[in-house]
Amino acid sequence: MRSRCDEAGLPFIFLTPEMGYHSPTWRTLRGFYRANDTIGSPAFPAVCSIRLKIDPIYRFLEAWLSEKYGVQNGNKKGIRQFAATSGKIRVVLGITKGEESRVTDPGKSPKRWYRDSIEHVYPLIDLGMDRAACQDFLHARKLRVMPSNCMACHYASLPEIEFLRRFHSESLIDWANLEAAKLEKHKDRSAMIVTDRDGSPTYTKSGLVKTVNKNLGVFGTTPLTEKISEAKEKYKHWSDAQVVDYRYSHGHCAATRF
Repeated sequence: MRSRCDEAGLPFIFLTPEMGYHSPTWRTLRGFYRANDTIGSPAFPAVCSIRLKIDPIYRFLEAWLSEKYGVQNGNKKGIRQFAATSGKIRVVLGITKGEESRVTDPGKSPKRWYRDSIEHVYPLIDLGMDRAACQDFLHARKLRVMPSNCMACHYASLPEIEFLRRFHSESLIDWANLEAAKLEKHKDRSAMIVTDRDGSPTYTKSGLVKTVNKNLGVFGTTPLTEKISEAKEKYKHWSDAQVVDYRYSHGHCAATRF
């Protein structure tokens, strides 16, 4: 992409954490997990895409507009200022045909600056190109094709975990170690006493104090290591090509909307 932009005379900026547009606590996903002894789980708010992609992009955009056009830089005031005089900023998103459920309307955003300043553009949908068509387009031009593949997504399916086990085992082991550290750190929450409205303990029919496990990991109370073993057993008959084909057949594990 950088070389294509260079040929067209367009600037290409790849945002990395050291550039200062990521927040200090969310410089990387695993860095956040390590610093806070936590782990991503469907039981927790899904904020990784916001913190690691969306927020840095718009921080950069405002700084760039300030440098190029002299608008303010802070709290998105500069983005609104630019849009008020030059029109809404067209943000191009790579969502494909078949993923229309991921499309959003900026006009319905709860953030006023976003409603006033941003217009979404989905060229792949306009062109009628689904994921397979995009891959065929790249293959025909001998360009590299790679999946949208977060390597620590708590919405990953078993085939996606098997893909990681076969082709990115070190990353998968690190992810499991991060979960283990979180579970060890908060093991006191593994048997929380269930209380009634008055704060008194509740009991089972057999007279035992009711407890609940609130020390959740990537997949709730099922450890990631068990999911890895389950994926290995369930898909042991799949060839490497089948696993790769599955992983390349769709986008992120979570079909987030943008």
